[in-house]
Amino acid sequence: MKLTRRKLFELAFGAAHLGLMTRFGLPVASAQTTAGRPTKLLGIWLDGGLHWETFFSPLTRAGINKFIPAPQGGIIPFGYRPEQVENFDRSPVDLDAPGAVRKLRGPIFWNWANPADTRELNPASGNTQNFRPWGYAWADPTYRLFDKAALLVGADQNTAAHTSGIIASMCGVAGSNFRSPSVQAVIANAMSRRFPDRPIPNVSLGGTLPGAFGLPALANPTVLHSATSVEPTLSDKRDSAWKGLRARSDVPDVAFDGSALPGTVPATAVDAALLKALRQERGVSSIGTDAMLEQLYDTYKGASRTVRRDILSVLANTPSWEKLKADPAYPVDWSACIGYADSCGTGASMGNYAFALQLLKSDLVSSVNLRASSFSNNTFDTHSANGPQMHTNHLRIALEMVGRLCLEMSLTPSRADPSRTLLDETLVYVYSDFGRTFPKQGSDHHPATCAILVGGGIQGNQMLGGYDETMNGSPMGAPVALVEESGERVMRAPRSQDIAATVLRAFGLEPGRDFFIPGGYGVYDGVVRG
Repeated sequence: MKLTRRKLFELAFGAAHLGLMTRFGLPVASAQTTAGRPTKLLGIWLDGGLHWETFFSPLTRAGINKFIPAPQGGIIPFGYRPEQVENFDRSPVDLDAPGAVRKLRGPIFWNWANPADTRELNPASGNTQNFRPWGYAWADPTYRLFDKAALLVGADQNTAAHTSGIIASMCGVAGSNFRSPSVQAVIANAMSRRFPDRPIPNVSLGGTLPGAFGLPALANPTVLHSATSVEPTLSDKRDSAWKGLRARSDVPDVAFDGSALPGTVPATAVDAALLKALRQERGVSSIGTDAMLEQLYDTYKGASRTVRRDILSVLANTPSWEKLKADPAYPVDWSACIGYADSCGTGASMGNYAFALQLLKSDLVSSVNLRASSFSNNTFDTHSANGPQMHTNHLRIALEMVGRLCLEMSLTPSRADPSRTLLDETLVYVYSDFGRTFPKQGSDHHPATCAILVGGGIQGNQMLGGYDETMNGSPMGAPVALVEESGERVMRAPRSQDIAATVLRAFGLEPGRDFFIPGGYGVYDGVVRG
């Protein structure tokens, strides 16, 4: 059979993803061990769809005047003029250069001389706005986070619906359900070969589950909420459930089809009996039932290994925030306000960042996906009359929290390689459902979106792509340099598939060889080191 893309696409609807690849002799994902690659993924989903252009500005001078409102709002500022846009590294900014690659830049709402300032008027705004500090973590010259970050601009999600857009950000293909595995699951599966001692490869801390369509059971997401949520499901601490049943012995590892596998499984008597009973059910019913039973079988073996690991004790001995708090400018218990004190909330109320840090620092995981918001669970799913104003302020607050997380990771040595940091070995992928109609057009759903990549394997301090400024209303993405799966270099408008493929490429996974995304895909040229 000739394996054309169309044939593979048709077959993908009737067969499991990796089962299909294996059947036709295609290699299953196996990450390269190239130095400098990340080995962990932290996905941060900012809930609801974002006005990306209010924090980062890839627009030209003419584009800002065309699409962005004039600066206004006082203590709740929104809108900006070209004079407010600066490169985060404070090098000269050229707003008349329309190129597809620029340094990270955006409207500066903070006071460079006093970043904590919330009272003085911002002269660059024509004194129509007060200084606001949120977002400074990305430009702080002490840490230079911008050197570790790249913004992918203007990707077409091919949808403006919430669920479909979230799935597009996770796997590259819009739809009501997954038609290919999420990048989180693909990476968890690939890293399991290199790091078999990570007992919970794919963890979800809220939001849409990063589906593992067709992948082995170990790539399925484990839903956790906190360290306490581990105790009833992934430990044997409860006497009411485990008294007299904790004793384990290492039994030979056997595949679902009865063939011998290397290694052992730390099984209790109940485990051993259930695994044997599941193997005996193979072939009794349909192929679909066998596939479901095999997933259950592998999940049970994985759970046995996880319980043996005593991950509760590992987590109890792993700190979350520890390094950045030494800097008085970044207290752990910080809070932010819209206005002076009109609406306020704590950093801790924006998402389970502390637990995400514990999981990543513990080396128990390969992928963590975190649902995040602004303070007090203020999401970006809003269509209020003052939408652009509230979106602008809440987004800057939410991204301040993301920035602080990345700073903590950049200060934390890797357990596996002390010459690297936790941020070096982790790719942070920040995404949302979709973009929003540009501020002069309100705050409705819009399919052109962005994504932020920070950390391991990323060429930083750049924005790649832009918007088609010849359009009216809310523009779609402008062409950007991409490397297609064929290896051909092209200039075209990006799509969600390209973002997913770029994330996977950062881990050394090869598009077209190690994974398959329906619809075709390229990789943003110049984002991934090497």
